[in-house]
Amino acid sequence: MKVRPATKDDLSDVMTCVKRLKREYFEANNIPQWQGDYPAKSDFAADLEAKRLFVMYMGECLVGFASVGFEDEPTYSEVEGGSWKENGDYAVVHRFGINPDWHGMGMGTALMGLADKLCEARGVSAVRADTHEQNAGMIRLLEKCGFERRGIIHLANGDPRIAFEKIL
Repeated sequence: MKVRPATKDDLSDVMTCVKRLKREYFEANNIPQWQGDYPAKSDFAADLEAKRLFVMYMGECLVGFASVGFEDEPTYSEVEGGSWKENGDYAVVHRFGINPDWHGMGMGTALMGLADKLCEARGVSAVRADTHEQNAGMIRLLEKCGFERRGIIHLANGDPRIAFEKIL
């Protein structure tokens, strides 16, 4: 298993995985997240350019991908019904996915550990993420990895998401 920064050559594998996740996870479980054109190849290309896209491979097989950035997330400025514990710098995990062939094998936990390592290297003590209230798999993963629910944030389009934070 190898986790590394993504390259342009990985975008095709990432998009193939996204299509499968949309069909085999989100649509199959009636989760209204990652609908329409989101996430698009342009989202991952922007992540790649900003050096925040990471991939996990087993040999030639893409196991998963994650965007881990350290920029302020504008939609995290207000937390409805709660607050953030850490007011300083933080990492944000977005566009996180595990190949459906690898679901239930601990790969999500392994890949989520990347955020912790990146934070430690930068001296950052908090990791934040958000997900749809119906995305039970992601909620379980975040809680298993030590994240706590902090309230509700609203995306730029107004859609609510459960806000999570992990203090390292």
